[in-house]
Amino acid sequence: MFLGGEEGLIGYIIVTGTAGAGKSSLVGALADRMASLGANVATLNLDPAAEKLPYDPSVDARDYVSVAELMDKGLGPNGALVAAVDSLINHVLDIREEIDYYSPDYVVVDTPGQLELFAYRVGGPLVLRGIMGDYNGVNIFLIDSIFIDNAISLVSALLLASSVAVRLGLPQVNAVSKADMLLPEVREEVIPRLGEPGFLEFLLEKDKTYEGAGKALAEELARAIETTGFIGEVLQASVLEPETITLLAAKAQQILAGGDDYKIYDITGQ
Repeated sequence: MFLGGEEGLIGYIIVTGTAGAGKSSLVGALADRMASLGANVATLNLDPAAEKLPYDPSVDARDYVSVAELMDKGLGPNGALVAAVDSLINHVLDIREEIDYYSPDYVVVDTPGQLELFAYRVGGPLVLRGIMGDYNGVNIFLIDSIFIDNAISLVSALLLASSVAVRLGLPQVNAVSKADMLLPEVREEVIPRLGEPGFLEFLLEKDKTYEGAGKALAEELARAIETTGFIGEVLQASVLEPETITLLAAKAQQILAGGDDYKIYDITGQ
């Protein structure tokens, strides 16, 4: 049920994250949950190399570019994917026209597993900005739960998350995916404290897996990440736990709203 908002505006929810973090599964779950609460939702797949998706995309990059055809021209798998994403800039207007056909309140965007396309290269963000135009967007960065048990891996993942935030220039929500696989004490005592000053350093001190220069560098990076206040509240997400999807959707929608410009739906479903 909608609580109000202005017609004609679109909120973009972009899902990025580490490879294998479950981005596509989350895109499908978010779209389904938001639609069930009354939002008109479209999905956009920006991964030209995706073979199978757990949802049926409203708009699909694979309709415009072919990784296989680029490989037939002599490019390797990674080079073909980079070229395919870069060439999407030539189809931005067509993609926007397709999106407009659905008159969505929200567009949930799936991105390639190769994070460097959005963390380090210009092409991915350029295509995304071209599609979004003047509409608002929020990025959900997924951190695979396998990184939570190792402090250095966690710092590395947060560094990637910060790179994406800088490159996209959008408000960002950091979330741990596959949270159902974590021990209750980790979900209750570790994840809620990740944004606490000094907590990353505390985890690094406890972690005896690495010592020496590598650990010292991780500590400096942790301090830099904490100093910026970038981490913020880290949410938890699991497609097996609908309540976590609802909370994540509500957070994204709250950021997009920023006032009365965007439709706000009742997350209680009442």
